[in-house]
Amino acid sequence: MHLTLQVVPVMSEIYPCGTEVLPVLGGLESLKMSASTRLTGNASLAIPTPRPEPHHTHSVQFYEDDSFLLDSLTKLIGTTLVAGDAAIVFATPAHREGLARRLKARGLDLDITSTLGRYCAFDAAGTLSSFMVQAVPDPARFHSIVGSILSSIRHAVETKPPRIVVFGEMVALLWSEGNIDAAFKLEQLWNDLGRAHSFHLHCAYPMKSFDQGGHSQAFLNICAEHSRVVPTEDYTALASEDDRLRHVALLQQQALAAETEAAGRRRAEEALRRSEKLAATGRLAASIAHEINNPLEAISNAIYLARSCPSGETPTYLKLADEELARVAQITKQTLGFYRETATPGVVMLSALLDDLLILFKRKLEAKNLSIKKQYRGELEIWGLEGELRQVFANQIANAVYAMPQNGCLTIRIRRSKSWSDHQCPGTAVSLADNGSGISQESLPKIFDPFFTTKQDVGNGLGLWITHDIVTRHGGSIRVRSNDRPNASGTIFTTFLPHHKGNIAGA
Repeated sequence: MHLTLQVVPVMSEIYPCGTEVLPVLGGLESLKMSASTRLTGNASLAIPTPRPEPHHTHSVQFYEDDSFLLDSLTKLIGTTLVAGDAAIVFATPAHREGLARRLKARGLDLDITSTLGRYCAFDAAGTLSSFMVQAVPDPARFHSIVGSILSSIRHAVETKPPRIVVFGEMVALLWSEGNIDAAFKLEQLWNDLGRAHSFHLHCAYPMKSFDQGGHSQAFLNICAEHSRVVPTEDYTALASEDDRLRHVALLQQQALAAETEAAGRRRAEEALRRSEKLAATGRLAASIAHEINNPLEAISNAIYLARSCPSGETPTYLKLADEELARVAQITKQTLGFYRETATPGVVMLSALLDDLLILFKRKLEAKNLSIKKQYRGELEIWGLEGELRQVFANQIANAVYAMPQNGCLTIRIRRSKSWSDHQCPGTAVSLADNGSGISQESLPKIFDPFFTTKQDVGNGLGLWITHDIVTRHGGSIRVRSNDRPNASGTIFTTFLPHHKGNIAGA
């Protein structure tokens, strides 16, 4: 088997970079390599004074605009080539082509140095795929492939000792795909390779890739793998040390302000959650009172009859009273289960949870003569906070009951499923389908926003916002389909919850 990497499609050209075929993985594969670059006498870059440098340096540059990255790379690679040194680039097609245009504009002819073998540019994604095994960089493949490239280019370097500059954004591609562990592993493999080969590695990441609060530790870990960190152009463009210090102070102030605002927002959201839970308590209080009142009336009647009936009939009435007491106990148990606070997650069977909730909603279902269709087709145990998951499905059932007309039908489906995002994580999907009035297409994108409600007389617009928050914190997701056309209206809420443990954020 032969592994062929397509090299440097710059400005619709594929540079030959010599014809050498490098052995890869013990000769079982081969890497066909092309380099590209040539100098002309009219090069406008100044040749730097040679100076001793460490055996291996590893720098990282963060950037916001691609033009800034390409301008800085043009200086780095251009200066390297003018000095008679060698450069290797692992980049995206857009960055390879942009870099080539800028180098040619500065008087560098990339054809001669291609023939000389002092400039090699590879597709970052293609090279990455050549040493990835099950979404993880394979150390042996990486050292064989990249080490062979470094060894091959070394003989073309004019300076002694040979100096090789490498630019790579394979780590940035892994990060952008969400494969953070693999990106961190690849940074470490580059450092390991630096112990066997002398080269200067320059990495680059778009700062927008680190826009989440949860990225902070991983960001620090990435920086720790580099001997030099270059901030974005907002900082490096500042002319004086005084300007840079002022900029640092401003960033510190902005970070403190953002933290303060985030803390205030978290407090407000927690207050809203508590408010919604109290509101849910109030909404169900009347239903629960009715549910308990009916068996209490039956108990009262049974005791009265037991006192006044012939002694032989007394056990019958006492048995009826005992059955009604059991019903009251069951309703009380379910009510306490719904509102009991717990911070300890455990195994939850969603079918049992939904059956318990239907008991609480029995009076409301009967008031509209609503029928229930259960389609339970297998499920996996869910690891979660049972009280919160009760709230999720209680909100959905309450909304369905409100939307449905007299004699409507609510269908509850439970089935095993896979995560909708990666189709890998196993779990359980629950669908609640009603034939109610439906949700308009204008309102559908807003239903998970706080304070948005389509109910004119009840509701504060927090129920589905809380529902979405709980499902997300359990590592799940929720989808909605709805139609508000007359005679064809209805809504389906489908909630996916993962099977695995440790999926609850903040738990």
